[in-house]
Amino acid sequence: MAKDKPDVARLVDEAAKAIGLPIAPEYRPNVILNYERAMAIVQPLLEVELDDELTPAPVYRP
Repeated sequence: MAKDKPDVARLVDEAAKAIGLPIAPEYRPNVILNYERAMAIVQPLLEVELDDELTPAPVYRP
């Protein structure tokens, strides 16, 4: 993710259009706000450097 702040309103509009999800005008500001919150929550996870040699854990099957 780029260090510049993304145009969240445009991201929301384009994502909604891509999946055919209409967003009522009265809900759009809160959708944008929640998208910004989600981005803030995930940012520390995206900054974690992972070793390319890591292997996934085996799948548990009871």
